[in-house]
This record gives sequence, C-alpha cells and structure tokens, in this order.
Amino acid sequence: MRVFIALLILALAAVAAQAQIGGVDNAPGGYRAPLSGRNNDGGKGQPAKAKADEKAYQDALKKVPNKPYDPWQGAR
Repeated sequence: MRVFIALLILALAAVAAQAQIGGVDNAPGGYRAPLSGRNNDGGKGQPAKAKADEKAYQDALKKVPNKPYDPWQGAR
C-alpha cells in the first residue's frame, strides 16, 4: 500500500511539472501563437512608437534632478 501511495504521489508530481513546462510547443495541433512585440521588419529601423518611447525616456532623464538623495532630510 505504501508503494502504491508513493507511486501515486510521484505521478502527480510529474504531471504538475509537465503542466509547468508545457508551453506553446505542446499546444494541440502544433499551433504557435504569434509573438507580439517582436520587430519583424528585418532590421530596417525602429518603428515610430519605439522612437517616441526613446525620446520620452530621454526627456524624462533630463528632468531628474542631479543632486544626491539625502535619506535623513526629514529627520534633521
């Protein structure tokens, strides 16, 4: 009886591990969902949204004050 319970626990653990590893490759019929966010233009340049995001990031960096942070400022 103990052997049966041990084998049952081992089988359940294997099923749980397979469910975590499964992913898209094991989908029924071999269906692979299209990956969004991947740049498929063949390296011809960045899309307009990526350029706008980069410009917004650089503008935000310019607005950050260039002084060191003082964690004790409120305690003095």
